[in-house]
Amino acid sequence: MKPFFFLLFCLSPFLLLAQQPAGISRLYGIVTNEKEELLIGATVSWAGSRQGAVTDTLGRFWLPRRDTADTLVVKYVGYGPARVQVLPHEDSLWIEVTGITTIQEVTITEEGFDTRVSTLETRNVERIQRNELRKAPCCNLSESFQTNGAADVTYSNALTGVKEIQMLGLRGIYSQFLVENRPTLGGIATPFAFEYIPGTWLDGIQLAKGASTVKNGNAGISGQINAEIVKPHLDKPVFVNVFTSTEGRGELNLHLNKKGRGKLSHGLLAHASAVENKWDMNGDNFYDAPNRQQLNGLYRLFYESPAMCAQFNVQALTDRRQGGQIRPIDSIPGLFTVDQQNDRLELWGKFGREGLSGKPYNQWGNMMSASWHRTHSVFGANVYDATQRSVYWQTLYQTIFGTTDHTIVLAPSVQYDDIDETVNQGDLSRTEFVPGAMVEYTYSHPDLDMGVPDFVLVLGGRVDWNSRFGWFVTPRLSAKYNFSTESILRVSAGRGFRSANLIAENISLLASNRPLYFASSPGYETAWNYGVNFTQNFKIARRNGSFSLDLYRTDFQRQILVDVDQSPTAVYFYPLDGQSFSNSLLATLQVTPVAGFDAKLAYKWNDVRATYAGGVLRTPPLVAKHRALLTLDYTTPGKKWMFNTNLQLVGPQRLPDNSQIPHEYTHDFPPQSPTYALWSAQVTRSWKKLELYIGSENITGFQQHQAIIAVNDPRSPYFNGSQLWAPVMGTVAYLGIRFSPSGL
Repeated sequence: MKPFFFLLFCLSPFLLLAQQPAGISRLYGIVTNEKEELLIGATVSWAGSRQGAVTDTLGRFWLPRRDTADTLVVKYVGYGPARVQVLPHEDSLWIEVTGITTIQEVTITEEGFDTRVSTLETRNVERIQRNELRKAPCCNLSESFQTNGAADVTYSNALTGVKEIQMLGLRGIYSQFLVENRPTLGGIATPFAFEYIPGTWLDGIQLAKGASTVKNGNAGISGQINAEIVKPHLDKPVFVNVFTSTEGRGELNLHLNKKGRGKLSHGLLAHASAVENKWDMNGDNFYDAPNRQQLNGLYRLFYESPAMCAQFNVQALTDRRQGGQIRPIDSIPGLFTVDQQNDRLELWGKFGREGLSGKPYNQWGNMMSASWHRTHSVFGANVYDATQRSVYWQTLYQTIFGTTDHTIVLAPSVQYDDIDETVNQGDLSRTEFVPGAMVEYTYSHPDLDMGVPDFVLVLGGRVDWNSRFGWFVTPRLSAKYNFSTESILRVSAGRGFRSANLIAENISLLASNRPLYFASSPGYETAWNYGVNFTQNFKIARRNGSFSLDLYRTDFQRQILVDVDQSPTAVYFYPLDGQSFSNSLLATLQVTPVAGFDAKLAYKWNDVRATYAGGVLRTPPLVAKHRALLTLDYTTPGKKWMFNTNLQLVGPQRLPDNSQIPHEYTHDFPPQSPTYALWSAQVTRSWKKLELYIGSENITGFQQHQAIIAVNDPRSPYFNGSQLWAPVMGTVAYLGIRFSPSGL
């Protein structure tokens, strides 16, 4: 590392002259320890004054120079204060902090929570760590939120087995989905996007709530969900996961990684899964979940150096799902079948550099992707076919002006989607071309006592031109204030836009015999989101604790409503004419009462309403106003055993108006669903190279017994399998093995 530090040091006079405003003279420096390791968060100040700075992620700082000789004071946790004399002609310094302070021997016995809200992030970002994903089967991303209170898992319909995510009381379509901060799996891939990221591939998940950064586009009205994939140079050389369950489900995941010559590394992530069963636990003559087969592979090539990084990725998958009616009814010929085939190929890459023009704070990055996705689906008499070709490109440039307290990011981008789409011979094909550009400014006020900025303000905005809808301007604001290092207040506000994909995003409606009626030119959707978060970390009897409170409101200016109440034999899509909003409150408490034992309690309140035809303001169907979550996790001192359990409480949900349907078809479909609870548990036993986990979901066996309207008459105009508010499958037990020859 020494040549790198020496290069920064030698270039510092040129760096200083290039970045300082006219008439202002700056002192530049880097801070390391005696091992030449960069010290991040060291405080540097002029002796006897409050004028100072906090070193950034590269150990750098900038300060106004003095006209006379003066002394810098450098402080860093674990080291005694260092005093460095600076002469008037000096404009760059390499400060090496030595002399570790003498402290008594301490044994660290506590760790951070596996789900946490960072005290350093400006935005309200909840991070789900990789260890949290081991506490439940998490066979894919859609199943990774069982122990999380921010994202709610809902059930799409009784025929496809697809699960959907809700954030801030709104459907997942209003949250932008990213893989390693790259928009992907949109358009016709939306229904299964979260199921195409296997659980073992995940290195972590970040949930950004509310109006987030505009770096990734103008979507993300209610937030962003970013999935981080394991990196070849950080993952195990060989890793195997085998999983089976009483659902008839079997999965195999294989990771093969190798560090090549020099700074190269590459890896292959492979996934194969199948569900083969004849389960009909609720006795309605329809499969509780479709039989399905999926093959999914991802190849990754990485190059890493101190000043440059690059990666290339290619993912290919094929996914088949078959379900529906099990046996024909004597008086009705044929079966109501469900058959879905999805095939996808995607290539993407990144390239970035630091230190452009000899300035270490100048960073440049590029992101490119191209994808092809084809789907063919049959739901009884409904046939859906679509093919999508997409290209995405973004270039990002980041620099500072004055000092590292002021950062600016510039990023032009282009999104292109070509979609051929038909449903029952109705043509919904479209092409969308969206060039745009964003700018984001960050101000950080250093606090020399805390060692972290006590106030951070992020102002961002972007301008995009959509070939279908014209110009869009997207402003965003985020701010954070640290009352202390453990007490943080955040606020955010911003606007978002999105192009609706009406069939793909509502594909569960095809699991019925109701025709779909679209208003002419339904257009796009736009909304403002406002939010506040307060996070307080604390200790009780030297044990960790954390409390977080979120309050968000979303106001729609334009929205495409899906009206399933107007008629029991039709579905109407039309633009909003009136109010539509969502208020969401989330309170989360995490504590560690004894070593190795973590408890989390979360409560969410949602008030979601929209104005439907006739000027009626009401709650959309299948949105629970109240939700609660309790998780209890215990790991033995030697970490050989891990015990995890969680209890989810789901409050009443309004069901669509079924008053016009003949009684014999709807005898068990009340105006709203009852409150119910889902209980799951898992036990994990670990050895050096092997891990065995066994558990059960829905232990109490709660089911929605009547999940399909007109279940005995699939040809009836009232037939409908899209009013699912709870699991249709009872208790499911599972067993899995994780293995790595190099050790887990």
